[in-house]
Amino acid sequence: MILDHATIWTGDPRCPRGETIRIAGGRIVAVGSREEVVAAPGEERLDLRGAFLCPGLVDAHAHVMEFGLALERPDLAGAASLEEALTRVKTGGEENTRSGSRSWILGRGWDQNPWPGGAYPHRKDLDRITGDRPAALNRVDGHALWVNSRALEAAGITAATADPPGGRILRDENGEPSGILIDNAMNPVDAAIGAPDDATRCRAIRAAADRMVRAGLTGVHDMGMDAADLAAYRGLAASADLGVRVYAAIVAEDPELERILASGPDLLEAGGWFRLGMVKFFLDGALGSRGAALLEPYADARETRGLLVTPPRDLARGVARTAAAGFQAALHAIGDRANRLALDTWDFLAREHPAWATGRAVPAAPVSGLGPRPPRVPPVRIEHAQVIHPGDLDRFAALGAAAGMQPVQCAGDLPWMEARLGPSRLAGAYAWGDLLDRGVVVASGSDFPVESHDPRIGLVAALTRARPDGTGAGTLPGRPMTRSEALVSFTAAGAYLSGDLHRRGTLSPGKDADLAVFDRNLLTCRPSEILEAKTLMTMIGGRIVWRDAGVVPVSMSGDHP
Repeated sequence: MILDHATIWTGDPRCPRGETIRIAGGRIVAVGSREEVVAAPGEERLDLRGAFLCPGLVDAHAHVMEFGLALERPDLAGAASLEEALTRVKTGGEENTRSGSRSWILGRGWDQNPWPGGAYPHRKDLDRITGDRPAALNRVDGHALWVNSRALEAAGITAATADPPGGRILRDENGEPSGILIDNAMNPVDAAIGAPDDATRCRAIRAAADRMVRAGLTGVHDMGMDAADLAAYRGLAASADLGVRVYAAIVAEDPELERILASGPDLLEAGGWFRLGMVKFFLDGALGSRGAALLEPYADARETRGLLVTPPRDLARGVARTAAAGFQAALHAIGDRANRLALDTWDFLAREHPAWATGRAVPAAPVSGLGPRPPRVPPVRIEHAQVIHPGDLDRFAALGAAAGMQPVQCAGDLPWMEARLGPSRLAGAYAWGDLLDRGVVVASGSDFPVESHDPRIGLVAALTRARPDGTGAGTLPGRPMTRSEALVSFTAAGAYLSGDLHRRGTLSPGKDADLAVFDRNLLTCRPSEILEAKTLMTMIGGRIVWRDAGVVPVSMSGDHP
């Protein structure tokens, strides 16, 4: 088929612009002017009427199944007060009861920072609305859990329970658990809840994929699944029912990790949809729950510097096994102490094992905006990289590390970031401009469902370093991304980090026809207009997986080759 009369941004420096693209066999055949791109006999031509066409967007850090599960549970995101959050929990719990579920009340998205007083909620707040049902509600960042008394009882957590390594049980004035569990302290509750069944997993994945393609996302780096999740993804991929391309990480804590390492990473995708290639390590928690590991105490809680979730010695051993097995190591590091530990770990191992520390070779593929790149998949990627000590910025480039960052989280954190960090540490907060200036590859994502899956919000945050409504502009030092840098960070950068840049990430002849079409030019419209952009069509491997019926003729189904 031919997609015609489009404003095409390819991301390929050899042919950055065009108006017509020809697709055959699921791949791009040609891009150029109408005169240059000639249709084959009988080939269908679709007039896009000047719409903006770009490579399919890739969310380089997200949690697909958690997003799908969250769609079925009480959503506390944006609740402006404790009472509003409780009302949503009560309503969601009643809906679960009507649907036949009398077990746990589960939800996520609460954030105490904007609530009056900014204090953490208490288990007794939940007790008064949940009755005899246990309740567990994830904080927006996923690194704190708000539970009721029944949940503490089910998990065996009492006043005598000690804080676990890498976790903290918050306690009230009587020494009793308050109902807030930080990082590793959440594990007993997770165990008591149990894992979802296979049908629930598959339903959640497909629901999340549907939301993603409607937003122009064609791929995602799924940051942290277990062996049972892995089986669900592979089953969906084998039946061509996954809905979006997934490059996956297995969590380092999974009991099946040694078996998975022995099997090695997936070098070929299952049906073109799913590939396991990473192991995810948690170094610390999150800033919002004061679990991010800092070099100096929190400005608004001088008694703590956060938590190291994984002991440094265990981290070094785990990353060494990961790299030796051919997997990429994805290191969750938010605070400046955690980011330094990530760099120190890789620096040590690269000197000890230079042969495998250089990364896996892949075919070269030119792309604008990524700077000088070796034709290799980086063996380590530092996920979040939210707060970096200025003295460590050069080390990212020197070590060949890449950064998986979430501009949308910068927008969400702005109202309280200075209070947490103090003004002196803001210079290293969300420093994507400083990293890009040093030639570091920055791949953008959202960490959904922690934040919205909508890439438009992330693009605007990357461009403005402000909230969607423009507030907070100028709060953080450092430069924003340029328009092309932002688009590259959501397209080619993700393809590079997964080792797929020779197949995807730009609209170059021979590559998979993964693309997105929007109703306005994302390179030239005002940032505020990006938020209003409509996704008109999303294509994966030459198949239309989402279309606006007003633009794409009804006769062209999602099964069109």
